[in-house]
Amino acid sequence: MPHRHLRWYLRWAMPLLAVGLLAGCAREARQTQLMTGNVKQPAAAIEWCGSLALPGKWQDDTPVGGLSDLAWDADESLLYLVSDRGWLHRVRPRFREGELIALDPLKTYVLRDDDGDAFEARTADAESLILQRADNGKRGDTVLLIGFEGDTRLQRFYPNGRAAGEALYPGGLRGAGPNSGPEAMARHPREGVIIGLESPPTGSEAGVTRLFALDSGAEWRYPLADEAGSALTALAPYGDGLLALERAFAPPAPLVISLRQVSLASNARLEVKTLARLSSGEGWRLDNFEGLTALSDRRFLMISDDNFSLAQETLLSCFELPPPDAE
Repeated sequence: MPHRHLRWYLRWAMPLLAVGLLAGCAREARQTQLMTGNVKQPAAAIEWCGSLALPGKWQDDTPVGGLSDLAWDADESLLYLVSDRGWLHRVRPRFREGELIALDPLKTYVLRDDDGDAFEARTADAESLILQRADNGKRGDTVLLIGFEGDTRLQRFYPNGRAAGEALYPGGLRGAGPNSGPEAMARHPREGVIIGLESPPTGSEAGVTRLFALDSGAEWRYPLADEAGSALTALAPYGDGLLALERAFAPPAPLVISLRQVSLASNARLEVKTLARLSSGEGWRLDNFEGLTALSDRRFLMISDDNFSLAQETLLSCFELPPPDAE
């Protein structure tokens, strides 16, 4: 979330401060829900399968906040969580009868370059994450691809947080601002790895940001939702296309989270359909959702970045969508 808005957010979120303080004191994830009793119109497209409020620190005092993205390793049955301060957490979610009920921390690493040195603050701002070779039936060969702001780039890493290759600076990153870089990333069944810029790059029209394919360099113009302050924060595979997560934050307007189906055309056109719109002004208990990963074809996890603020929470929510429209 842009730091220039933080003072507005604190004013807007003061009613949640007491809740945040209590959550920060605990050292284990606790069950919660996004749909409060004040929600008058539930999102019909979503079936919820559990939500957790994460602590500010694990039991060993490792900081948990600032989580920008997450990725599911199907071969290892674990989650990777990445922080905008360069922390990489490995955790194992626990489900009971299909509902997310707990989260077990396993190991935390600091992201490091290929010499083994920890990245400095400017180069450690990890914002997006996908896994490669994480669902091939083999254990121990997972590689992480992470998108960064600050030094705006992509880079591959081993599961222990050490760089597995040189930094990548594809042409699709051109014009990305210091806080509007590769925030979203997913694998498309036809186009391969797709990266999305959080906000319109330099030279783009207002309300339109860029998606691009890492391998081919193909590009698409992505129209952001009409909500004031809309930004693209995450992508995940969804059927033959993608699921986009958008966050709209423009105080004093309510915080709005949108889930949108994205269909890519080979001729650089795309279609976007909003599946669900969640607004704090309509009773939804929301925070700065920035991360998204697919557990299966239609089941997902999304996570919020608390900006290390006591007025915010790190929320991990499980949801299921209906079968997508054909691309």
